[in-house]
This record gives sequence, C-alpha cells and structure tokens, in this order.
Amino acid sequence: MIKFFRHIRQKLLSENLHDRQAGKFSRYLLYAIGEIVLVVIGILIALGINNWNENRKNKQAEKIVLNNILENLVTDSIQFNYYEKQYEQIDNLHVELYKFGIKNENIDSIPEPALIRRTLYFKQLIGSDFKENIYTIKNTKIKDALTSYTSSINDLENVYWIELAPLINEKLKPYLAQEELYNTKNWFELKKRTFEDYTFEEIKGKNIIDREKFLALSKTKKFHQILFEVNVKWSDFNTRLKTAIQENENLRKLIKSELKNY
Repeated sequence: MIKFFRHIRQKLLSENLHDRQAGKFSRYLLYAIGEIVLVVIGILIALGINNWNENRKNKQAEKIVLNNILENLVTDSIQFNYYEKQYEQIDNLHVELYKFGIKNENIDSIPEPALIRRTLYFKQLIGSDFKENIYTIKNTKIKDALTSYTSSINDLENVYWIELAPLINEKLKPYLAQEELYNTKNWFELKKRTFEDYTFEEIKGKNIIDREKFLALSKTKKFHQILFEVNVKWSDFNTRLKTAIQENENLRKLIKSELKNY
C-alpha cells in the first residue's frame, strides 16, 4: 500500500515538473518570437527610412535637372525669336524679288541682297540635355512633354540641316558666284569681316551682292526655280519652328508648375 501511494506521489511530482518546464518553454518561445518581431520591425523601419532618404535624394536630383532644363528651354526660346526675325527678313526679300522679277512690279527698294544666301547658327540645347538626364526624370507629364518637344526639335533640325542648308550652300551660293554677283572688293574693304551676333550689321551700306545684277538675275527663269525651292524650304522650317515655339512655351509652364511640388 505504501508502495502504491509512493508511486502516485512520484507521478504527480513528475507531472508538476513537466508542467513547470512546459510553462518555462512557452515563456521562452514567446520571448523569442517577440525578439524576432522587434528585429523585423526595426529592419522595416530602417528600410523605410532608407527608401525615404533615397526618394528625397532622387527628388532633389530631379529638381536640379528640371531647373537646368528650364534654363535651356529659355535659351532655346531666345534662339527661336532670333530664327523668327531672320525668317521674316529673308521671306520679305523673297517676296520683293517675286514682285520685281516675276510680277514685274516697281519696287522702291530691296532689302539687303546678302540675305538671299543667309544661313543660321542653328543648334538647340535641350536635345542633349534631355538625353543625358532622361532616367533622372520620373515625372511622367514632364517626360512625355519633353519627348514631344525633342521630337519637334529633331524635325526642325532635319528640315534645316538635311534640306535647307545644303540647298543654300550647294546650289544657291555657287549659282550666285557663277553669275558674278559678289562684290569682292567691298568684302575685303570691310573693317571687320565677321558677322557680329550672326547679323548683317557690318555689311549694311556696303553691298556684298551687286544690287543691279541681283535685280536683273531675279527676272531669269533659273533664278525663279531656285527662289521657289529655297522659299518652300524656309516656309517648311518656319512652320516647324512655330510648333517648337508653342511646345517650348507649354513645357516651361508645365515645369514651373510641377517644380512647386518638389
């Protein structure tokens, strides 16, 4: 009987010890899980701070790029105004030559004849600047507008460099030399044989092209054909220029508006 009660007592003690051990293990397990959760939360917070830092840096970098592009757009706009003025002068000369040479109208005066051989100092800043920084720009509205603008600039450059400039340099200028229209003496007697700011200020009053010969040439059929070709290309250039001017203006407004959010 004593042996029986001793066995029951040992069993109860064993179960009590097991329960205490089980409780202790449960507490350790909860503690370990808590530690793991805290570590995970810490990692997530660190990653969040790091991402916030990176986004802030990227925003700042994008802001700098957009401000640079805005400055280049302003420079491009100034260039566009210069192109417009040059086109107006050249087209006015073409119209006067048409009136005198084809319609046989009397004209009081003719604009500077040297404008007939005029070419432009043509190069926009925005193209290369955009290509170098395209991956920095995350703003989709600005990126889409820039893509459209650079496409218009490419069209403008292609018309000028591929079609207009070669026509003037390779066809019109040699033709004028062949017809002996250039006043070589007047050219070499100029005090300054450069074009200040790419204008004709230095040669006004000293006819580089002989006016009388030029007017006589304007009545020939060959000159009519060349005048037609050159004016068509200038008109095409001017049409694309107007598109670029409008897109430039819209893009500057968009960037200024979006920069308020940076």
